[in-house]
Order: sequence, then structure tokens, then C-alpha cells
Amino acid sequence: MDTRTKLFGSLLIIALIPCGIWATQQTSTQSSAETNISVNSQNYPDFSWIYVHQDGEMTIGSGQSQDWNKLKSQGNPYKTNYLWVKTAGKAYVITKQDLVNQVKEAVRPMQLQGEKMQRLGEQMQQQGDAISEQTSQLILNLATGEKDAEANSQIENLGTSMDVLGQEMEQLGQVQQELANVAEKQVFELAQNTIKRGDATLAP
Repeated sequence: MDTRTKLFGSLLIIALIPCGIWATQQTSTQSSAETNISVNSQNYPDFSWIYVHQDGEMTIGSGQSQDWNKLKSQGNPYKTNYLWVKTAGKAYVITKQDLVNQVKEAVRPMQLQGEKMQRLGEQMQQQGDAISEQTSQLILNLATGEKDAEANSQIENLGTSMDVLGQEMEQLGQVQQELANVAEKQVFELAQNTIKRGDATLAP
């Protein structure tokens, strides 16, 4: 692989960084102890759920944007943490705190993993900014036909560094998906059982 090829390979990584960071940052949009996560369910396509805090804050769930927007606009009329679910076309609210706490515990591992991904994403952003600054001059050198052994070495080092970070992010993402599947299964089963027992009320 020649210098130009290595350079453009590194530049491709740089170009992809903002997209990766944006996706990661969607998992945490506030500095609170709980991470914001929206799970797009493939296992339960007809099931939606959103965990709503007493103050109306929604930190985690799976649902269409209109569901989130509706709950956000109405605030929290129950004045306690609750679980909003929609299944078979009907929306329900679960307010019993022992059940709500079970949901909170079920999703906690996924939230912690999301925080790890956020921290790594911030590292990648910083690394990407540094790479962008350092490679600006390298591009000019190559454009003018200047041969620069140091430039070649920098490109290889930077590319290797980004490869390592990218692999780590991929591994974290795989674990996150596994945790999401487990958590969603628990929430789904809890919601269905609660509805069958009559402990859930129809949402307005």
C-alpha cells in the first residue's frame, strides 16, 4: 500500500468519525446518572415501551417518534415513575412501583454499557480532531508531489490507532445489542403479564 492509499484510508476513517460519534451521543444527551437510550426493536415489532420519570424525563424505551413526542408534551400526570407500553394497538400505563423498579433494574446494564460507549465515542472524537489537524499538511505535501517518510509513518500510526478504537467500539456495540435483547425480553414479559393480571390501565 503506497502513501497516497494509506492517507486516503485514514481520511475515510476521519470522515466516518462524526457519524459514529453522533450515533453514540444519542445514547446520552444529558449529564445525569442515567443514559438516554432508544432501542429499535426487531424482536417485538408490535410492542413499544417508554420509561417515564416522575419529572417527565424519558431516558429509555422503544417506540415511534410520535409516541415520545406525545408523552413529552403531556408531561407526567401520574407524578411518579411509570412505564408506558403499547401492544396490539392499545397503549397502557403501569404505575405500580414494584413493577416499575423491575423495569429500571432490567435496563440498568444496558445503560451502563451505553455510558462506556459514550466515553469511547468522546475519545474517538478527540482523536479524529487531532488526525484532521495533522493530516491537513500531509495532504498539501502529497498534492505537490513531496515525498515525506515522516508523513507515511504518521499515517500508519494514526490509522492503526483509529483501527483499535473502531474495533473496541464494535465490541462494545455487540455487547450493547445483547444486553438490549435481554432487557427488552424482560420488559416485554413483565408488561404482558401485568396487562393480563389487570394491573395496567389504559393510557389516555
